[in-house]
Amino acid sequence: MATLESNVSATQQLLLTGLTVIHNDPPRVEQADIRVRDGRILALAATLSPEPGEKVVDLRGKWVMPGMVCGHHHLYSALACGMPFLPDGPVDFADMLAKVWWRMDKALDRESVELCGLVGGIGALRVGVTTIVDHHASPSYVVGSLESLDDGLGQLGLRRVLCYEVTDRGGPDEAQAGLDAHKALLAAGPDGWRAVMVGAHANFTVNDDLLRACGDLARDAGVGIHIHVAEAAGDEKLVGEPLIDRMERLGALVPGSLLAHCVHLSPEEIQRIYDAGAWTSHQARSNMNNGVGYAPLQHFGAQSVLGTDGIGSDMIAEAQAAYFRSQEGGVGWFADRFLQAMHAASDFAGDKLGVTIGRIEPGAAADLVVLDPIPGPPLLAENLANAYIFRFTSGMVRHVMTGGEWRLWDRDTVGVDQTAVDARARRAAMGLWRRMLENDQAG
Repeated sequence: MATLESNVSATQQLLLTGLTVIHNDPPRVEQADIRVRDGRILALAATLSPEPGEKVVDLRGKWVMPGMVCGHHHLYSALACGMPFLPDGPVDFADMLAKVWWRMDKALDRESVELCGLVGGIGALRVGVTTIVDHHASPSYVVGSLESLDDGLGQLGLRRVLCYEVTDRGGPDEAQAGLDAHKALLAAGPDGWRAVMVGAHANFTVNDDLLRACGDLARDAGVGIHIHVAEAAGDEKLVGEPLIDRMERLGALVPGSLLAHCVHLSPEEIQRIYDAGAWTSHQARSNMNNGVGYAPLQHFGAQSVLGTDGIGSDMIAEAQAAYFRSQEGGVGWFADRFLQAMHAASDFAGDKLGVTIGRIEPGAAADLVVLDPIPGPPLLAENLANAYIFRFTSGMVRHVMTGGEWRLWDRDTVGVDQTAVDARARRAAMGLWRRMLENDQAG
């Protein structure tokens, strides 16, 4: 846990000086000081003079960028890395779901869910991600799970857009619990730090009545649905009708929804998503890892974001992998298009949260990532997109601020003891893996 000296305290009145400021939309680079008041950026100028009561933080030589957003995450996988393989390993994506992820999420309990938020959240801060759009599942601990996840992320000062992935694969009682899991936080409404969508796992694990109920709940609450769509080639066959047709028929293609993956949709189906006011997300590394195919990015529009699907939170690494895969696939997305998608996730999440994020300008939330620069050619508007692909790494992240308060200083969390979290996580992970193997034997 970082201990801040007085000149970098978590005060609400800060003047950050000597920075190279990176703007993503539109791409621009400038030398500027930044004044922070009450969690927001008050002023940005080449030179700002200190005001009474203001703490000055000298950041000469550093770069600063807006906090990044992971547009589709599964924080429930945060304790999965290193877990023992099952005796009969998966042979394809459907087998991976049944043998690994559905056994693992069933083994989650209250403590492990909170720790998924803490462990996953620390990982996010360490790579400059300040907002997470999450898609959660824990079938043995459903109602209350979003609150536990919210608590873990809240301790770290991360912004979050949460949902529970409703499914009927565990029967009607579990399905109803999934719907109920949303209700308390939906009733509370967004507060700038937390917002809630209505989650659904995927078309092929949600029957007609349940998907209709998800749509009704989302529409009544004025939010969208967060759901996997056409991730694998066989999803439509399992459902028995085209997936977008089904979502429209059941009232589940709600404006503001987020449809993850969309690997096996036609150009016309993708356009219908956008026409409905919904969004798509792309997770290249997950698609490659699961062998589900390559999303038709050439047909993805401006309402598309980048996510990780639970493979950590590193959006720079995700953008780089997605770029190289797009080059191999010849789909016409170049570096500038990936930078646009990274920024679009800020627009999407900021709209849900009710706060401007992803921008360094007066009035925007003071969610900032301070980078150690890599020596080299000048950083310019013209080469910024390519810098994200060929020059930037998450290892450059030095300090992270959200809402005008430092959450990471010198790569260590502020106010949260990483050593204590690690000790808890080690114990919880061992218990999680044991329950997972017991679920396997019981199955």
